Amino acid sequence: MRELVTLARTRLDSGLRKEQILDATLAIIAENGHPGVNTSEISRRVGVVPSALYRHFKDKEQLVDALLERTRERLLGNFDRIGGKTGDPLRLLREIFSLHLQMIRDNPGIPRLVFSDAAAFGTLQRKNKLFSILNAYMKNIENIVIRGQKEEKISRDILPRAVAFALVSLAQNVGLIFNLTGGTINMAPEAESAWRLFEKGLIRNENTRQEV
Repeated sequence: MRELVTLARTRLDSGLRKEQILDATLAIIAENGHPGVNTSEISRRVGVVPSALYRHFKDKEQLVDALLERTRERLLGNFDRIGGKTGDPLRLLREIFSLHLQMIRDNPGIPRLVFSDAAAFGTLQRKNKLFSILNAYMKNIENIVIRGQKEEKISRDILPRAVAFALVSLAQNVGLIFNLTGGTINMAPEAESAWRLFEKGLIRNENTRQEV
């Protein structure tokens, strides 16, 4: 029994340490970009010797892959948080937008990682991984839009894929300005105004007819 408890504690400690390493790496990327990542600085922030890092990640590339995978889990996990298969579709889209912005605010290193030479401008394999994350995220948004169209709350004249693309682009642009200003500007009013404008384009209008 004691052996099982020890094993469980070891696995828990290992998982916690990995998260600490990933958090430290992301913080470094937020401050200095991907080129600023090095084992000495990571180990200093985590509080371990550099050799201890290799028990969890064999190299810098594996760290990047782990960060992208964690980003995927958190982005897609937002749909579980809001109950993506139930509730008012317009409200769900708004919540996804808000959660996306919150993720960028809380993790300013994510945009710098995504648009770095290690990811968006990296190897074909890394580009494909990044695209698969974006595609899965947008597909979930599309599903909400499709349901909204079936329930006649979102205009059928709009392509679900276009809505997903526009929502992600809007969130990324607000996040970009937030990062460029170092978070010194409160983007909440602008984000709220932008969302209201975006939402107006989604709402089904009984007086609007599709042009032939």
